[in-house]
Amino acid sequence: MQASANRDPRHFENPDEFDIYRHNSAEHFTFGYGAHQCMGKNIARMEMRIILDEFVRRLPHIDLVEGQPFEYLPNTSFRGPTSLWVEWEPAQNPERRHHAVLENPTLFHIGAPIKEDIVRRVVVAEVKREAEAVICVGLVDPHGRELPDWTPGSHIELVSGEWRRYYSLCGTRDDRNRLSIAILREPEGRGGSVHFHDTVKAGDVLHIAGPKNHFHLDETATRYTLIAGGIGITPIIAMADRLKALGKPYALHYCGAGRRTMAFLERVERDHSAALTLHAGDEGCRLDLPSALSSLAEGEQVYACGPERLLAALGSLAEKWPEGTLHVEHFTARSNILDPENEHAFEVVLADSDLTLQVGNHQTLLEALTSAGVDVPSDCCEGLCGTCEVAVIEGHIDHRDLVLSRTERDANDRMMACCSRAAGKRLTLAL
Repeated sequence: MQASANRDPRHFENPDEFDIYRHNSAEHFTFGYGAHQCMGKNIARMEMRIILDEFVRRLPHIDLVEGQPFEYLPNTSFRGPTSLWVEWEPAQNPERRHHAVLENPTLFHIGAPIKEDIVRRVVVAEVKREAEAVICVGLVDPHGRELPDWTPGSHIELVSGEWRRYYSLCGTRDDRNRLSIAILREPEGRGGSVHFHDTVKAGDVLHIAGPKNHFHLDETATRYTLIAGGIGITPIIAMADRLKALGKPYALHYCGAGRRTMAFLERVERDHSAALTLHAGDEGCRLDLPSALSSLAEGEQVYACGPERLLAALGSLAEKWPEGTLHVEHFTARSNILDPENEHAFEVVLADSDLTLQVGNHQTLLEALTSAGVDVPSDCCEGLCGTCEVAVIEGHIDHRDLVLSRTERDANDRMMACCSRAAGKRLTLAL
């Protein structure tokens, strides 16, 4: 593995660090994906998997020859010994005792590394109540090592058994030994938050994927307005911390149903009092967006995270602002469930592959591409992150993501394969 040319900090957290648990580590493989992929990677991977699988199955009693010297390849790209001497007793070969062994093939995965398998083991150091229905969970390395650095807006995927959920990092970046997240209990949600609230306790072993950042803070702007609604304070407080450390001018608006429900309130008031305006609903202090944003300075950037109604209102206001002024992070997609009765099938032409696929009314474009063996990186599969973006050469797009701006959608030259579809009967992609 190597990080050849893959050092763009806008895409890779900690691009100069080698980390086998990196959330998008497949894009750091020599046999990788995207612009740096090796065209023969799948054949090479399949051949090696078959060879190793057959050796283990056919010769389970194989052993390394003891005391052998090892000479290593003088190569910076591929590391390993030039040869390995092994020994076994032919009379003990399984096929000599059980002929049926040769009739039972072994199945194994061929293709991109399975994203769900790339996880890091962590231990829960602390669980504390942060506000009404909100807990803060501190995670540490089980061996006391440092955890990956992260940037404001980053999130991790918390994994416990079959439960996998995304949570923004909201601790302090100067503590490399701990990652902190806040979880709002949502009884009407999909069950993940309730599971973590009811089961996670100090000492538990969990797994995480990430950090990864789809909500980057542009540190070159002249001024900033930060808006947090409810649990949306989690990425926003990290941005406020960073802007304060940089000495950048910023205003912070924090909205909630009431002080009792507002996580990190004491920390926000302590560290950002000069920039802070609280909007507690039960105190009659609601945020008037048009008034708060009526006089944006030239080059000012607006960052917001919160309920969909808040972000929708901001989106309406942003139609009058310069392109790229507003940056938002959504809690969830509007809907990631296909209703076949209300969808239509369409044809996809892959121009670079000279291949034509049919996308049924019951499947996403990403699913159709993956089923045909076409490698398209993906992550959230909800239209939130932008990982599965593909270039469109021809055809009208039915955009359903929450990533592209109005101008980017109007250009009609890219789409998110996990959720967006063809508006008509045919699309041509640069794949």
